[in-house]
Amino acid sequence: MNIDKEQSQQLLTRKTVDNSSGPKNAKVMATNFKKNIISVVVIVSVAISWACATQFSKSVLTLDPSHFYAPYSMIYFSTCFMVICYPVFLFYAFIARRNFEETIQESTRIFSPNGLTIKSVFIGVTPFIILWVAANYCYSQALGNISASGASSIMSSNTAIVCVLSWVLLKNSFSFIQLSAVFFAVGGVVLISLDSEFSGNKTGVILVVASAFTAALYKVLFKKFNGDASLGQVSLFMTILGLFDLVFNIVPTVILVLTKVERIDFAYIPWWPLIGSALLGLLFNFLVNFGIALLNPLVISIGMLCGIPLNAAIDIIFRDMKATPKFLIGASLILISFILSTFPIEEIFKDKKCCKPCMSDVESQEPHKDSVNS
Repeated sequence: MNIDKEQSQQLLTRKTVDNSSGPKNAKVMATNFKKNIISVVVIVSVAISWACATQFSKSVLTLDPSHFYAPYSMIYFSTCFMVICYPVFLFYAFIARRNFEETIQESTRIFSPNGLTIKSVFIGVTPFIILWVAANYCYSQALGNISASGASSIMSSNTAIVCVLSWVLLKNSFSFIQLSAVFFAVGGVVLISLDSEFSGNKTGVILVVASAFTAALYKVLFKKFNGDASLGQVSLFMTILGLFDLVFNIVPTVILVLTKVERIDFAYIPWWPLIGSALLGLLFNFLVNFGIALLNPLVISIGMLCGIPLNAAIDIIFRDMKATPKFLIGASLILISFILSTFPIEEIFKDKKCCKPCMSDVESQEPHKDSVNS
């Protein structure tokens, strides 16, 4: 009888625990559902903003190149929009009811422990504004020579380049899967470069590869010198990057225009695609910075992955291009490279190897024989 009473008490306690955990589980499920919805929205937004920004840039440079062909000026114009990154973050901090003084102090530590100084800002930003402009200029120049889908596909190989640079500069551990990603990326770039429909111009291919390398170098050096920067720190950095571009990059821009290296006939400036490219590029950078900080880096990676076929679809539907076997195979190889170098595949395999429960865990879950016999 005593055993029956104990069992009934255990059943009652289990029911009360289940009933009390019910609302908590519902809240967790609701939170996860909202996070999943936000992740899907971010993925779609990243793919659309990246693809459409590329397509608008392509249109700006190819609509009337005899009257307007100014990739450097276009990069200057677009980068100036980065100035609003930190004000937007401060607005977010205000909505989230953060302490403004602590938020600003934490953000300025990206330059030095003592906060903002002229020396620390110049040392911290100057190399990156050079790499930023170089990467974007090479990419824009390439869009004037090859298709948007070909450029975006080759540009995605920068993730494999990041792996190689991480081994050299960050002393990261060697990975066979990442090495495989490098080979897939090289094979994909070679195949796409041989395709006359999407990237018949070898100069354009070389420019995109240079852009991918420079972008990868930017990412690795940022990681090396700034570590795991917070959302506020990255936003402040991007704003100061935009200010540097606004103040200092105006000089080479004016020189290129006055020497007619870049053609700008103000009566023929394609304002709508130019503004569209700048705003979509700004949206893409916002989504990348905020998405990585608030969600997960993989969410941004998936969005960029979806942007590659979206660019190809736009080229095929609106630019009357035909999907050739070389492009499809090359793009597929780069997609495989992107997946191998971005997603934690090695960790997944490690988790699968350890998914079987240990004997000690099984024994701990079994009822103890002595307690039953008593």
